[in-house]
Amino acid sequence: MSTTSTNTQNQTPSRGTGKRGGKARGGGNQGRGGRATGKAPAVMPAATAEIKEEEQQNAAFEPAADADANDDLDVCWICAEPVKYYSVSDCNHRTCHVCALRLRALYKKLDCTFCKEPQPTVIFTVSADQLFSSYTSESIPYKDTKLSIFFETQEMMEETLLLLRFNCPDSDCPYIGNGWGDLKLHVRATHGKLMCELCIRSKKVFAHEHALYAPNVLPVHLPSLYHRSHGKAAPKDKIEGGIHPLCEFCRECFFSDDELYAHMRERHEECFICKRNEIRDQ
Repeated sequence: MSTTSTNTQNQTPSRGTGKRGGKARGGGNQGRGGRATGKAPAVMPAATAEIKEEEQQNAAFEPAADADANDDLDVCWICAEPVKYYSVSDCNHRTCHVCALRLRALYKKLDCTFCKEPQPTVIFTVSADQLFSSYTSESIPYKDTKLSIFFETQEMMEETLLLLRFNCPDSDCPYIGNGWGDLKLHVRATHGKLMCELCIRSKKVFAHEHALYAPNVLPVHLPSLYHRSHGKAAPKDKIEGGIHPLCEFCRECFFSDDELYAHMRERHEECFICKRNEIRDQ
């Protein structure tokens, strides 16, 4: 009996002194169980394993829950992206500065997206709740006159206006072109890719947001483009930006089905018999 009791007392502490268990919420119970009693050896290993497993699961989920909570507090209601700078106007509705810049610079819209009130000027700020009327000329000393946007800091202004430059769409390339022609030449010479002319004319995105296409992929995206086949064509369902609709009579592509529909109504006659039989482009 003395031999059995001695072995039990020597083995039990090694089971209850794991490195993670010392800092966990159940670590205190393990420490108290370090000195075994008569019934402890049969129960402690299973209980300790369950506690450790539960603590690891909680530790894995708690940071994710905290991150989700933080994201919910600072997410733009238009683009659902985290907000770095807020845009606020006289109506005190807020969006992220990227959406506000996109609306004013690319869509040429100066109305509030939420309430449709005119926005002659907007303020880009780091504050999530400060009222528009509370800002003074000293607190927003920087301004872009063309877009009527005020900024709190020069860094904020430079970072915002950088989005309007001809930045290379390749995320690893810092090149900034002097115009669309310069940027297209750079993309072709440096990256071996092409840009879609129709997307450049019609798509309301910043230069760095445009897609780049391999020479054998662009004709699939833009069917009106003449192309001699070199190798296997890319699958149509995997083309970034989809495929521009083509007028089979004019062999001209349009940005979307809406533009194609307007073109067909204006330039081509529609046969009601063919339409009823779902026959097109004849």
